[in-house]
Amino acid sequence: MMAAMTKTQYDVVVVGGGAAGAAAAVGAARTGARTALVERYGFLGGAATNAQVLAYCGFYGQGQAPVQQVAGVGEDVLREMRSLGIDTTPVFTRTGNWIISLDAEATKFAFDRLLLSAAVELKLHSRLVDVKRAGDTIASVVVADHEGMHEIEAGAFVDASGEASLSAFSGVDLQTGAAGDAPLQPATLPVRIGGVAKATRIDRALLRQSIEQYNRAAPYPIPRADGGIMLDLPLSGDVLWMAVDLQTGGLSGDDVGRAETAARELAWSYLDVLRQQPGFERAYIVTTGPQLGIRETRHPKSVRDVSVTDAVEGLRSPDGIGRGCWPMEVHASPGKIKYSPIGGEGFFDIPHQALLPKGVTNLRLAGRAIGSDRQAYGSIRVMGTAFATGHAAGVSAALSVAGSKLVSSAALRHALLEQNAIV
Repeated sequence: MMAAMTKTQYDVVVVGGGAAGAAAAVGAARTGARTALVERYGFLGGAATNAQVLAYCGFYGQGQAPVQQVAGVGEDVLREMRSLGIDTTPVFTRTGNWIISLDAEATKFAFDRLLLSAAVELKLHSRLVDVKRAGDTIASVVVADHEGMHEIEAGAFVDASGEASLSAFSGVDLQTGAAGDAPLQPATLPVRIGGVAKATRIDRALLRQSIEQYNRAAPYPIPRADGGIMLDLPLSGDVLWMAVDLQTGGLSGDDVGRAETAARELAWSYLDVLRQQPGFERAYIVTTGPQLGIRETRHPKSVRDVSVTDAVEGLRSPDGIGRGCWPMEVHASPGKIKYSPIGGEGFFDIPHQALLPKGVTNLRLAGRAIGSDRQAYGSIRVMGTAFATGHAAGVSAALSVAGSKLVSSAALRHALLEQNAIV
């Protein structure tokens, strides 16, 4: 028999412990709110740690020189990583973008240290299972762990769940995937490769030839003809390989489980191709996951969605609470990727209203869950930008509890600047 449901109360509750959720929780706590963060895994970091997406995109804009466009809590995480010996110097990639390569274990520990130092109460190994509404507000959420059910009341909530689970439970109007018949962007299983000879640089022409030969007879060809993303990782000398793309709904356990099983099979099959490359003869799989890297599922409708026009024209706004600078990276199907540059000064302002869902007044959106159209989503979904939107969502939530429920963009911008964010 399960124990009776417990009940606790906070000022702000954040659902999701990735870049957006962690930034939201720290931002809320620093604004004076008693804050709890709910995370289904036993560690924080989101896609960087639970899917081995070991690269931060969106801290820096495109260009020959790296110009930082996200700071605040995101920069605090990088500072914690540097204290652990991780080099966070941006790396220029062959796609023309600047990224920061990561070590998964250092990333987990950096998040631990930062959130605990901010006095955020962590509810790890806990999954959202229900929401209780009171009119146009959320009164409480119900989470489950192995002990049982726990009701958590709060004055404001932040959806940083990635799949917009809190929004879905709350009755927010949602769009699944893209408008019309366009498919969801495919998922990717990042694979960490060890056993690579030191100072090895992949010969892309040779790799392409090997893939062409493999694909002639393979029942499941490698969709990325150029071999996909290969990134040297700090400390270990391992290589992050992103070439295993496949379609999945991304929401049901059945769909995701089948996709992950298929992805692991593909990773082992593709490894044979990699071992044909000079320096990779003794390559082996260090780890995958533990979960598939999901790009797209549900989109909550916000008061003012970020649009492709915002990105293409690099629009500025007096309501801006953070900057999007990653190009619009849209994966139309497995292996089919298009980057569209950001206009203007190389970044656009994300308006406060994109964090405000329609119909629920004490809920804030963060990370992949903010309001956006499909093209703009290709830019705002990355983790660097998620730090910015999460930070703003957490501070907005805290301000709404401390004073007027209607937080002005000016007040939010002022509070973010005091916490060293870039707006």
